[in-house]
Amino acid sequence: MFRRNVIRTTEPNSPPRRGPFLAAVALALAALALPAAAIDVFIQNPRPKEGIFGEVDIRVEVLSTKPVAEVIFQVDGEVVGRRTSPPWSLRVDIGQDNVPHSFEVTARDVDGESASARVITRTIEVGLEMDLELQQLYITVTRGGERVLNLPRGEFRLWDEGDAQEIVTFETGDVPLTAVLMVDTSSSMKGERLRTALRGAEAFVTGMRELDEASMVLFSDRLLHQTPFSSDPQVVSQGLGGLEAAGGTAINDYLYAALKRLEAQQGRRVVILLSDGTDIESSLKMDDVLWKARRSQALVYWIRLREGETTGRVIARTSGWRDQEGHTREMEGLERVVNQSGGRIVEINDIAAATGAFREILAELRDQYVIGYYPSRNENDGSWHKVRVGVQGRYGVRTREGYVDF
Repeated sequence: MFRRNVIRTTEPNSPPRRGPFLAAVALALAALALPAAAIDVFIQNPRPKEGIFGEVDIRVEVLSTKPVAEVIFQVDGEVVGRRTSPPWSLRVDIGQDNVPHSFEVTARDVDGESASARVITRTIEVGLEMDLELQQLYITVTRGGERVLNLPRGEFRLWDEGDAQEIVTFETGDVPLTAVLMVDTSSSMKGERLRTALRGAEAFVTGMRELDEASMVLFSDRLLHQTPFSSDPQVVSQGLGGLEAAGGTAINDYLYAALKRLEAQQGRRVVILLSDGTDIESSLKMDDVLWKARRSQALVYWIRLREGETTGRVIARTSGWRDQEGHTREMEGLERVVNQSGGRIVEINDIAAATGAFREILAELRDQYVIGYYPSRNENDGSWHKVRVGVQGRYGVRTREGYVDF
């Protein structure tokens, strides 16, 4: 049986280079006049002494003069998978414990000859471990205006501050969510308009699934009503009957509060705001909301009611807090919050379209990709990291624009 006796052309801790490396090995085999049954195997990933968590791609290179019958993968002494045809790779979840792991692969050819390779990964030192935080991105992919949800993991590319990143988690389809449904109940929403808006929000709630949760928030220049987070539509919708719209609008204050409430929740977090977007009464500026949104992983959607006093992007209104130009800046700031979060603006020209808008957003949330990665550079300095996701082919890709490194 062929024993591993190869002069390596790469450093011990770096993966072999596929083309030049295999050519060099093939020449070495010929020069040594090894028997025809010679076989060798190399672990390309993970690398020796590397600290790893969660899902790991075990990638293997097999060199054999005869067809390979089987490659067996072992982690910490236990067989975790087998492959009988290339690519010689396997994805395994090793958990989140900071401990060393042993990866061993054995390749056998059709004549029963075999070779093995082993890699030991290390623990991560405490100082470095504290810096590791999984970043998750919720991604909507479209083509021709239709959402696409059949793309494989390998089609996605991810950059953090311009540096390519390794995707360590990848999910498609429905992922549980926690949503705050914010309904503007200022005086302009009196009567049937408010009841129509609430029916729209209730359509979202009744469309939730078992693990989803939501909270209903009705606000004007004060909090009119708020329900606890619950997966029960009756709990989320309780107490809505008999409420009357009144007062001015304080979007900034209550959007900030919604993002704050979501900090204690797990999983995918969402804010859906139904309003014309004209803030009259807030003491906070939209820059304050943007500061909070950048420190949150929450998606922000805005169902923008175009009825009222807006003309294009200019707000034809003044208040005790802001002049017309100031209101326009706040509106533009709200747009920036939505776009940076990875959500979007859904325009409606009539309150009767609210139900369809809420349902459309829920359907989009069902059709997202969820990817996770550990940033290659973490300074914990409060800096803004710009993130970019690309998909091979002509697709529209939307996700949050970045995050604060803290």
